[in-house]
Amino acid sequence: MIKKGTKAYSILHRKCPHCHEGEFYEDKNPYNLSTMSPVLKRCPVCDRSLHMETGFYFGAMYVAYSIGVAVMITVWVATLILGLDLSYWTIVFVIAGILILFSPFIYAISKIIWANLFFSYKGVEKTAEELQK
Repeated sequence: MIKKGTKAYSILHRKCPHCHEGEFYEDKNPYNLSTMSPVLKRCPVCDRSLHMETGFYFGAMYVAYSIGVAVMITVWVATLILGLDLSYWTIVFVIAGILILFSPFIYAISKIIWANLFFSYKGVEKTAEELQK
């Protein structure tokens, strides 16, 4: 099992990258298209900021792009391995359909992956360095 304190735990459970207990998103459902998974300003448990600067999560676009490329390559390789004799345009439409169907989830998961690249696990209690500030 994935232990608390690892980046994988924070990503898979979509929890605060600082304490792994508080929620990361205002709405847990990435398919609620009216809100599009906004990230909380501060963690409700450890009260640490989830934003480094204005526009911080624009970098998550690079992660989402990488996930999209991985999905495309996976589908293409799967069609080759399974020996499916699909035309070029059929594969393109299958990949486009999968990406459209999963785009809200990819968008949400890319934000938590991006945050975990920059924030590290500290636990719920404030560190000595944080208390001095």
